[in-house]
Amino acid sequence: MELKYRDVEYTVVQGIGRQLWRWEVALEGKALTGQAATKAEAVAEAERAIDRALAPKKLKLVRPKRDR
Repeated sequence: MELKYRDVEYTVVQGIGRQLWRWEVALEGKALTGQAATKAEAVAEAERAIDRALAPKKLKLVRPKRDR
């Protein structure tokens, strides 16, 4: 099943086992994958992965030293 979140397409498919769902996101030439016990968990994990990948990089701010 192909889904879309934040303009990023991802897939969720049922695995061979009854309680195995796999998800995959292709973002910026990089594949992110995972698995979960339920379809809802797989969707949530895929969307969290997309959020993490799109999150701006956190920078540590350093105050400039003052000359006296």
